[in-house]
Amino acid sequence: PDATRIESEFPARLRGDFLEEGTMRTLTTISLFAVLAAGCASTGPAVDPKAMTDADLEIRAAESAGAAEHSADLLAKARRSYESARRASAAGNSEEARQHLAEARAYADAAESRAHAEKLRADVARLRREADELDAKTKQIRDRAPGGATR
Repeated sequence: PDATRIESEFPARLRGDFLEEGTMRTLTTISLFAVLAAGCASTGPAVDPKAMTDADLEIRAAESAGAAEHSADLLAKARRSYESARRASAAGNSEEARQHLAEARAYADAAESRAHAEKLRADVARLRREADELDAKTKQIRDRAPGGATR
């Protein structure tokens, strides 16, 4: 076939449309793969189940330390962050899940620390009362002893 004959039978515009259509399909396909690859890359690798278990154990440790009584606000934040991590992980948002797990662990650690601190404050107050009571009893014993408190 003669090239001039093809050009005369198929106008340049028509030939360009065929080329553009093929190019557009290729670009569309490449774009689709790029979007899918970017989506997969943005979520990162799946969340390690051990990380979920560790965060849960830290929350339980805070509960055991008395955080429900002494640090309910931080314990509630830890639980909310943990549940957000579970939802994000289930939805395939691994990076978001890891961030929520880090928050959950930090809140649980803070709740546990506050609970321990509150218990220590209570122990200090109790020991001070006991020491004051012992001082008072010692004074009473000295006052009753022969010779009184002059010793």
